[in-house]
Amino acid sequence: MSEDRKRLEEQVLKQSIPVSKITEDKIQAAYDIVRAKSRQKAKATPMRNRRSLRHVWAAGLAAALIAVSGLGVMASMGYFTKNVQEADGKVSYSFEVNYELKPVEVKAEPTYLPEGMIKQEEGKYFFEGNYGHGISIMPMNMVNIDAQKEMLDFSHVEQVEKTTIGNMEAHIITYQEPDKYLTGEDLFLFNPEDGYVIRIFADYGVPAEEVKKVAEGLKITVTESEDLTYGLTPEEQQKQAAAEAGDAQWESLVEKGVTIDQITKPGETLKCEGYGASYTVNDVKIYDSLFDVPGYTEQGVYDLERLSPWLNADGTHKPYQRMHLDQEGEILEETTATPKFLAVQVTAEQYIGYDEFSDGSTQDSTALDARLVYVEKRADGTWNFRKDTYEAVPGERYELQMDASAFYLSCPKNINGEERLHSFFYRSMAKGESIDYTLIFAVDADRMPSDSLANIVLCFNGTGNDETNPMWSALGEMK
Repeated sequence: MSEDRKRLEEQVLKQSIPVSKITEDKIQAAYDIVRAKSRQKAKATPMRNRRSLRHVWAAGLAAALIAVSGLGVMASMGYFTKNVQEADGKVSYSFEVNYELKPVEVKAEPTYLPEGMIKQEEGKYFFEGNYGHGISIMPMNMVNIDAQKEMLDFSHVEQVEKTTIGNMEAHIITYQEPDKYLTGEDLFLFNPEDGYVIRIFADYGVPAEEVKKVAEGLKITVTESEDLTYGLTPEEQQKQAAAEAGDAQWESLVEKGVTIDQITKPGETLKCEGYGASYTVNDVKIYDSLFDVPGYTEQGVYDLERLSPWLNADGTHKPYQRMHLDQEGEILEETTATPKFLAVQVTAEQYIGYDEFSDGSTQDSTALDARLVYVEKRADGTWNFRKDTYEAVPGERYELQMDASAFYLSCPKNINGEERLHSFFYRSMAKGESIDYTLIFAVDADRMPSDSLANIVLCFNGTGNDETNPMWSALGEMK
């Protein structure tokens, strides 16, 4: 699958909660949590997306596994005791499991879905033609709950409506400023007598009354299983230990950073053996108006629907509302940002033939695109990813800086139909063939103080985007 296809899917996924590549991450993370038999995290999750996931959770849209202390509201019977804490816009659920009762399997299938919504995969139901926009149904038995040990935690909560649905205690959680942050609802059904909890997450586009109807129409099946046990088997313990060790190693490799000598300077050529391509940054300029970039045409814009609403008549960029997030995804401040346009002139060469790779792999095109990486110099002189991030307020529906990727290519070859969607930033090149082209990025002006690019580098897609071994190209002098 080409990188453009991946980017397209990310764009579609973001239609429900438009924050860069995060809606599907959030839903999948919730599934991992409720289905897991340990609290391990996914090893392959990029650091950038981990930070984004933390932000979504901070907005009250995904589960996090942390401890609860203090007094709470308690309801006790059957398989579990539920503890609930509500204070200052936060709601926390923790569970104490009755290990004397054998856990059961639980399944939940909807008999009612909002009009136009279809089953996409197990537990996920999206509006037809609008992938990623809908609801997720997540049944949790006692093994699932015991695996997460403590609780579910929600922030920025506006209200918890406590009611009864299908003879079960139900909590419906809504969030503050939903139109601004495009937050949906969470609905929980608690059944301590039969040993399960069911969570329904609905994104911003699903009315709360429809979520209730889905819950009211659930067909819930409970069955006994000899295979279900609390705790981890020796094999599972071994896998967990290996995964945790792998996570620690991955984090250590990412944290090591790179030295200045490992960053390719402007005018120097970066060779990427994995894809047989090389890239040279020839020139970099910043423009107030997109129309001032030499050779600019609309044909080179990957998605005009992302660009057009944010262009003034003179080609300057309109301001938008932006969030500054810390390492944990908490909002530090919200400000108005006004981007400029960064034009980067590049030479790319395919120096290895598509069928000449030593590992026997083949490819059919060369990636020309790149993304910006915001970096910082550390006390030991190495450079690494910044820990804080900037994102558009979701309600702005601003996507031009999605993944900090280029939105413009001066020489697109695949410009029609499916080819445009899947391979806009790719080009078939013969061995030894080179091409000169321009990429354009939108960059917030305050992230380039005095037009300085000392803390921004370029990561070409042809490098493989390995965060444990970053291959960056400088855009200016880095001191």
